[in-house]
Amino acid sequence: MAKAAPSQPAPSAQEKRWIDAAPSPEERAGAEALARDLALSPLLAGLLAGRGVRTAEEGERFLDPRLQSLSDPFRLTDLRAAAERVVRAVAQGEKIAVFGDYDVDGITSTALLTRFLGSVGGKVAAFLPRRLSEGYGLTRQAAERCLAEASPRLLIAVDCGTSSPDEVAWLREQGVETVILDHHELPSRLPRCEALVNPHRDGHSEYLASVGLAFKLAHALLKLEPRWRERVDLKAFLPFVAMGTVSDLAPLQEENRVFVRHGLLRLEKIDEGNFEGIRALVKVSGIRTGAGVTAEDIGFRLGPRINASGRIDDASESLRLLLTDDPSEAERIARSLDGMNRERQDLEQKTLDEATAMLAEGLGGEPGVILGKRGWHPGVIGIVASRIQKMTGRPAIVIGFDEAGDGKGSGRSVEGCSLVEGLRGAHESLPGGLLDRYGGHEMAAGLSLRVERLEAFRTAFNEWMRAAVSPEALRPRLRLDGELPVSSVGESLFREIGRLAPFGRGNVQPLFAFRRVLQSRPPQRIKEKHLKLFLASNGSRGGEALDAIAFGFGTRTMPAAPLSLAGSLEWDDYKGRVQIRVVDWRGEG
Repeated sequence: MAKAAPSQPAPSAQEKRWIDAAPSPEERAGAEALARDLALSPLLAGLLAGRGVRTAEEGERFLDPRLQSLSDPFRLTDLRAAAERVVRAVAQGEKIAVFGDYDVDGITSTALLTRFLGSVGGKVAAFLPRRLSEGYGLTRQAAERCLAEASPRLLIAVDCGTSSPDEVAWLREQGVETVILDHHELPSRLPRCEALVNPHRDGHSEYLASVGLAFKLAHALLKLEPRWRERVDLKAFLPFVAMGTVSDLAPLQEENRVFVRHGLLRLEKIDEGNFEGIRALVKVSGIRTGAGVTAEDIGFRLGPRINASGRIDDASESLRLLLTDDPSEAERIARSLDGMNRERQDLEQKTLDEATAMLAEGLGGEPGVILGKRGWHPGVIGIVASRIQKMTGRPAIVIGFDEAGDGKGSGRSVEGCSLVEGLRGAHESLPGGLLDRYGGHEMAAGLSLRVERLEAFRTAFNEWMRAAVSPEALRPRLRLDGELPVSSVGESLFREIGRLAPFGRGNVQPLFAFRRVLQSRPPQRIKEKHLKLFLASNGSRGGEALDAIAFGFGTRTMPAAPLSLAGSLEWDDYKGRVQIRVVDWRGEG
């Protein structure tokens, strides 16, 4: 059941073009068939059809995603080779290092495999790179420290490694074999290793995050070694998969719906079979499990706290939380991460204020927004890039440079603009390469470069954008799923739409237009930043029907009446009823 988030990024003040739902003849026919075959309302059937669901079988899988529907893990290229190599390592007592990344996907992947392999008798150690001193992924510096501390014979790289052929070759020279589980885009040169499991090699399952691949490997190991089922409960790791998948903005489609739905169900029953670290994290995050845990709770409460230690300094504290079986230690670490998250929020706000000032000075006039400054903390630049992207409606890259002039950047994009392709285009604009390092996905990517190349990078990236991205792709748009009268909104409608959950990237919460609404009394400003509207339902200014909360609208000028709202339905925990979360408004005069 959707609930109000504890905090929300400010919405873009740019005027958006509202795109009303216009179902194709195929979608209309599909919706009619779904309504008939599954006994659904026309509204719910139409929402399913708009999400690509055509048959009753597909509709049942969407509305009731089941663990039994998960595909054979061996469909993934190299997954069998990876599993067989791990089985051999466990059987022969070889030391195994699980080498992850310092974001939620990397941390949960590392914790999942470390716990799983330890449970079946593996000699396993977990390892995460240090963001500030060793950089992202499987770097030579981090690999050297891993070997010095863990002395592995087998290294399992999770959420990294695809773009590290030289480091994998160096590991081989040291007598260490490598298995890679990674979902990042494939470079032109792949590492030579024992197994490279990356869904981009297959043409299917590209939606999986690395933690989903880790779960697939664990599933494959149980298929190869059925006797291990007595030692480990694979379902216990579903909260890890849900947290990593949602936090990494993996699309909530296909098997990701299964992972996240069942991970949330286990989080809801927090005292039944969950690890101590999960229990402590849910408690310190203030999540009310009795009201239904949502993907939004992961995105705004659990994920940021797991991310906090890696953003500020060293992600090992978050990893320890997910590995400990001591309730007292779990509570101590969870409280520590909560404090780090508040520190991260302060750093983020300071950086965002400085970046916003740069926009006001004219640095945001290009198709792509590229901002950089000495002293910006590399742990918050990704969040700031996301905020800038939402403010401008354009791809945004934020780069923090250290005193030596070395920069680490993070970017967020918009639909229709592949960020990793843009970085590749900018990099190749200079013989020998413009960037020191880059990688990522369509919607999010990272890079490193020297400060003296910032202007050249800004120029090259925007030249690529002008050539490769249509101006139409950069026009802010708001896609609506339909129109609803205020009088139709209530708990039954909210619960019906909630059957489409979990919501997130790839399955966004349905947005509706509420046309020509009337307000029963003046709006209320909340903390100077937000606005609450009180809507009437019956065509008059009396008869208050429901509230509408507009996060970040506190300083915006309300359009002249008649007023129309665009928003989704959510549950107001305080009042115990449905409200509208406003994402945009406009005057209809």
